[in-house]
Amino acid sequence: MGERPAAISPGTPGPGYARAPAHRIAYVPPHAHVKVAAGGLPLAATTDVVALEENGCPTRYYLARGGIDMTRLRKTGKTTYCPFKGLATYYVIDGPGGEIHDAVWSYEQTFREAELVRDRLAFDAGRVDEVVG
Repeated sequence: MGERPAAISPGTPGPGYARAPAHRIAYVPPHAHVKVAAGGLPLAATTDVVALEENGCPTRYYLARGGIDMTRLRKTGKTTYCPFKGLATYYVIDGPGGEIHDAVWSYEQTFREAELVRDRLAFDAGRVDEVVG
C-alpha cells in the first residue's frame, strides 16, 4: 500500500490511514510485566511496555530498550515498511541454540500516529518465549 519512503520526517502522518480508513491500530499501555526468553536465556523483563493492537494481527508488545539485554541482539540490514507505523529494522538474537533471525524488530522511523512505539522493540511471540502477566 503506497510507495516506501527512504526516510520519514518527524510528524509525518501515516499514508495508510487515508487509503484504508477502516484499519484500526490502538497503542495501549498494558500495565503488565513482560518477560522474554530464547532457549531459556532471559532477554527482557520490563513493565515499560506499549501494547499494539491492530486489525487482523496478534497483540504485539513493544518494550523499552532499558528492559532488554541488548548485548544478545545484533541489528541486521533487513528493513520493512508499514504505511501505518513506518520503517522497521530487524535484529538477530544470539541465543544458546544459535542465531534466531528476524524475531525482533523496531520502528526507528515512525509516522506521527506510531510515535509511542518509536525505538521500542517487539519480539515475535511465535519464535521466543514471551510471558505477559
